[in-house]
Amino acid sequence: MTHQNFFEPRHYRTFGLIANLLFLLVWYFANDGLAFWDDFTYVNFAHQINEGTFEITQNHFTSRTAMLYPVAWTIKYLGINEFTITVFPLFCGLVILNLLLWLGHLYHHWLGILATTLFVCDYHVITFITHLFPEMPMALFIFGALVAYDRVNRKEGDHRLLGLITALCLFLAFLTKMTVILVGPLFLFLFINDYWKRYTNRSYWLITVVLLVFFVFANGFWYQELYGDFFFRFKNISNNHEATVKTFFDKDALTVVKRLTYLPLVGFSKGGFFIPLLFALPSVLGLRKGGWKLNEPERLWPLAMVFILLTWWFMSTNWKYYSPMPVDTRHITFLIPIMLLAGGVYWAKTPLIAAIRYSKVKYLLCVLLIIPLYKVYKADSRNFKQLDRMMRNVLTEKSEPIQVFTDGLISYGYPYFYDFQPTADQYIWFSEMEGVEPKVGDYLLVNPPYLNGRYNDFENLDNFKDLVKSKGLKIDQVSRGSVLIYRIVQ
Repeated sequence: MTHQNFFEPRHYRTFGLIANLLFLLVWYFANDGLAFWDDFTYVNFAHQINEGTFEITQNHFTSRTAMLYPVAWTIKYLGINEFTITVFPLFCGLVILNLLLWLGHLYHHWLGILATTLFVCDYHVITFITHLFPEMPMALFIFGALVAYDRVNRKEGDHRLLGLITALCLFLAFLTKMTVILVGPLFLFLFINDYWKRYTNRSYWLITVVLLVFFVFANGFWYQELYGDFFFRFKNISNNHEATVKTFFDKDALTVVKRLTYLPLVGFSKGGFFIPLLFALPSVLGLRKGGWKLNEPERLWPLAMVFILLTWWFMSTNWKYYSPMPVDTRHITFLIPIMLLAGGVYWAKTPLIAAIRYSKVKYLLCVLLIIPLYKVYKADSRNFKQLDRMMRNVLTEKSEPIQVFTDGLISYGYPYFYDFQPTADQYIWFSEMEGVEPKVGDYLLVNPPYLNGRYNDFENLDNFKDLVKSKGLKIDQVSRGSVLIYRIVQ
């Protein structure tokens, strides 16, 4: 694709500035606090790094060091709150955003405008820049590796530097989440297509492969030295494979067949993933046999999209037995920038773009702002800010040790509200009391959005209240608002 300068450079720069500022505003106003299970675990490990107590264990989350250490460095200097813990995902999102703008500057302004507009307004992207999950770092590292290859395939840039970037990005993705294996077949195809079929980019691939093998083997020997097992991390992932409502290895054959046929399509229709998918679909449908050779460099993006989707569709997440990946599209969030670039390249070349160049129709893109506005509107739907105030102003201020009965999320993540400092207070999930009996002076903390029907929280909360009454005790409400704190009294 040759560069087409649709706008004055200063106008394109202004658009880029607005996109960056809007991205920051959405990150700030759409932040709805901890989701608790994953993000609390990550920030807890990051805090341990700063305290000098962190170690890699059989918990496979501890091996995601490319995720943990940047977060640790951030909270070391900025402190721990719902914003600082998401600075690293935000940074990764900003880098992707500006890479899209840069590629639009290089090749076609409308490529940059379409891709960045959809990126800023994407439901998944907004979710994962406002929570501490590995999805945005994964998206950056994989996208960065593909951009580096794309530059080489266009005969632009220093192949030695780009080989280093590719290997480093893939290794960082490997240190972030093992889902990076989904891009393995894609890069194997690119290597074979270049090295043996087209006889091109050979020095780039030599540098990339040698460095990547060195990085992976060095990491494996590090595990061998400390834990006596080169495949320590791989075995941890297999051993941590637990049956849930989202897994398929524990389901009957018919359910597995559904997973391998239409269930992914149902998953694509949820959570907003269908928007970038539909945007990129024409570029995939336009792939022809000759396009797979990548003699036209822009074919890389729809081809990458097809390879990754097919691998995700059929790949097993366990090497001991066949276990298809869950249909939850968050696991392939890293595909979103790839889809946006694939779609952007396609639509930028269509007559449609030329037709709306001077038309007000182009401002219909602003309709997409409904998505970030919706996320901002829903930001406090789980009452996190009120919960934070209640915890810090009512419960954590008690001078004597207290016992609090609450939901599973808070009983797991309550150290966050104590700034991860040791406490004699106890938080007990009323759905898993394990013989603990309520007594006078105990507290009951209820945040309705945190109650989980899958664990029968609603019924168990009623059972807990009945248990208190059966002991001749009463529950006295001591707070107002959506988050309720009760005291058990005589």
